[in-house]
Amino acid sequence: MERKTVLVIGGGTAGMTSALEMAERGVEVVLVEKEAEIGGRAATYCCKATDECNRCAACLVLQQKEKVLQDPKVRVYTNARVNEISKNGDGYKATVVSGEKELSLNVQAVILATGFDPYDLSRRNEFAFGREQNVVTGLELEKAIKEKGSITAAYGENIKKIGFIQCVGSRDLSIDNGYCSRVCCMYAAKLAKIIKNELPDTEVDIFYMDFQSFGRAYSCFKETLLEKDKVKLVRGIPSKIYGFPYDRLTVRYTDSYTGKQCEEKYDLIVLSLAITPTKGNEELVNQLNIGIDDYGFMASGESSVRTNQAGVFLAGVCQGPKDIPQTIGHAKAAAGEAYRYLFS
Repeated sequence: MERKTVLVIGGGTAGMTSALEMAERGVEVVLVEKEAEIGGRAATYCCKATDECNRCAACLVLQQKEKVLQDPKVRVYTNARVNEISKNGDGYKATVVSGEKELSLNVQAVILATGFDPYDLSRRNEFAFGREQNVVTGLELEKAIKEKGSITAAYGENIKKIGFIQCVGSRDLSIDNGYCSRVCCMYAAKLAKIIKNELPDTEVDIFYMDFQSFGRAYSCFKETLLEKDKVKLVRGIPSKIYGFPYDRLTVRYTDSYTGKQCEEKYDLIVLSLAITPTKGNEELVNQLNIGIDDYGFMASGESSVRTNQAGVFLAGVCQGPKDIPQTIGHAKAAAGEAYRYLFS
């Protein structure tokens, strides 16, 4: 087989999946990750198993990480960035900066797997994030439970009532984020379930706009959440969170069914942030001359993994919101398309 090399930009779930798929097919891979370690945000997620696996797929990410680091066909550069990239004949020429080293690469295809950024909460001060101690993001809650081992170890024994607030930065036309982030409802529900498994007497409310549950098994999961775990779904997006003058967090919201202004008090508030395009994508997009969609995600062409440029493919959330299993499936498809491109 003629030797081919693929550049994968991004070392999260999508990048690792694409790299492993290409390596298994005998293709050399250069994997470039801007952080100090590969794994991406999903590597910080906690396992959401209770008495059974809840199929969050967080464990798969760590397994992938070990496989990538051990695969001889994958060269990994961390603390690295692609400084320049351009078309070079039938392939692409890239300059990669890693620490004080600068590498010049010639590759035959590029897979973009740059992931996502959580919504910037500095744009929304009504939720008191950064001002009130126990207002946290879903990502922070995941990381705390993973590192500490339990909700009690992370936040103390006096957590008796927890509120999740959905669609923070999603489906909000006032900030031009009119899309659904797709994963927030089920991730919040799975986090609520592990909280109830550890602390069955703790009250858990989920404030939502519309409960989005993708997949065949999710309707059954929601039913169990409500009937067995006694998690309460509150249809209404809060307008304000404040602490003073109370010793607990107060959430003010309008009930969508009754139209009434209501207030509830909580010990911990968890904000489910929108998935947004990664900052810094613009430079790659411009250098490769590929498109972006109306919301700033990288635009696909005739298939969800192809771009308007031959030899450039998209993997994972850089193309639009996806959960971990969907990201893995999309990244495998990207690798398959890239392989066909290289050897067709």
